Amino acid sequence: MYSVELGKLVHHLQKERDMSVLYLSALRPETKTFLLAEYIATDKAITRLPVWPGNLDKLDRTEFSTRANLVQHLNRRRQSLTPSEVYIQDEIDFYTRIIKVVIVWLYDSINESKFAVVWKTLVAYQKLTSAKEDVGVERALGTMFYANGGFENHFYYQMYYSRVHNFRAYYKTAQLYSDRVRLLYSYVVSEAGNNLTDIIDSFRSEILHNVKDGNNTFPEMQKARWWFDNMTMYLDTLLDVQQDLGEEILAILDTVIEKVQTDLAVSATLLVVVILMCPFVIYMTEYVTSVFHKYALTLIDKTKELAREKARTDSLLYQMIPKPIADQVKHSKNIKPEYFKVVTVMASDVCGFYKMSLECSALQIVDLLNTLYEAIDKLSETYNMYKLETLNDCYMAVSGMYFITEKFCC
Repeated sequence: MYSVELGKLVHHLQKERDMSVLYLSALRPETKTFLLAEYIATDKAITRLPVWPGNLDKLDRTEFSTRANLVQHLNRRRQSLTPSEVYIQDEIDFYTRIIKVVIVWLYDSINESKFAVVWKTLVAYQKLTSAKEDVGVERALGTMFYANGGFENHFYYQMYYSRVHNFRAYYKTAQLYSDRVRLLYSYVVSEAGNNLTDIIDSFRSEILHNVKDGNNTFPEMQKARWWFDNMTMYLDTLLDVQQDLGEEILAILDTVIEKVQTDLAVSATLLVVVILMCPFVIYMTEYVTSVFHKYALTLIDKTKELAREKARTDSLLYQMIPKPIADQVKHSKNIKPEYFKVVTVMASDVCGFYKMSLECSALQIVDLLNTLYEAIDKLSETYNMYKLETLNDCYMAVSGMYFITEKFCC
C-alpha cells in the first residue's frame, strides 16, 4: 500500500540522517563505509514507491519533481559529507526538510483513501511516523549534547525541548486513533527489557535540567554512546509498532476486497433474476451495470496492487535468504538445521582495491565493480551458486546447498 511505503521511506531517511549526524559527531568512525548500507536502503525505498507525487511540493522545488532528481540531490549531499566542512545542524536541517515533504505526501495519501474502514488506523500510522521523526532528531541532538558537553546555544535547547514535546503529542494522538498502538508499544517495550523508557526519561531529565539551570558540563563520550544506543533501541521499538500497524492496514484492505468480491457475485445473481422477471427492470440494469463496473475496477486495481506488494516482498526475501528456506518461512514452518555433505564457500576481493579507489573516480570504481559482479553473477547462475553477500569489493557465495546438479562448483 502507498501509505505504508511512504512510512518506510520516512524511516530510512530518518536513519540515514541519524547515521550522518553520528559521523559528524565526536563518536564518528574513521570512514563513511558504515553509511553505504543506509544510502542503498534509502534509494531502494524511493524506487519502491508505486507512484511519485512530485507535484505536491508547495515550493515546487526541482529535487522533488522526480525520483531521479531526489536521488541526485541526496547523492550530492552524501559526497560532500565531511566533518570539517559540514555542521551537524545543517545536516539535521537538510534531511528534516526532505522528511517534512514526504510526510505531507503521507497526509495526502490518507486524505485520498477510498476505504473509510481503515482511515483511523492510517491516521495512527501517520502520527506514529511523525513521532519517530521527532525521536530521530532528539537522538541526534542528545548525542551532540553529551559529546560536546552541552548545547552551543539556547536555540538547540529550544529545538530539543520542542522535539520531545512534539513526540509526546503525536504518540498520544496515535493512541487515540488506535488502541493497538498502546498495546503493541507496551509489549514491545517490555520485550526490550532493561527499563528502556525509564533510562531514556532519565537522560531527558538530565539534558533539560542541565540546560535550564545553566550548568556547565564536560564532554562525556561514554554517556553519548549510551544515549545513542538506547535511543536506537527505542526507535527500533517504534518501528516494530509502525510495521505492525502497516500489516493491520493491509489485512483490513484484504477483508474489504474480499467483501467487494462477494458483493460482485451477489449483484450478478440479482441481475439475472431481474432480467428474467420483467422487461421493466431493463431500465434498472444500466444502474446495476455501472455499479459492477466500479466494483470490477476497484477489484482489479487492488488485486494488482497486492500482487505487486507480494512480488516485492518475495524478491526481497529471496535476496536475503535462499529460496527453499524463504518458502518455508512464508509458510510459517520451523526452520531446522540441515547437513550438506559437500559445500564450497567462495570469498573474494579485488587486490589493490584501496589504492585503485584513491586513483580512480567514483564512476570508474562503480563501473569496475558492476562489471565484475555481473560476470560473477552469471557464473553463479551457471553453477547454481548462492550469493551470500557483496560489500565494496568483497563477494561471498556458496555452492552445494539445495542444488543437486552435475554443474556443482568445487
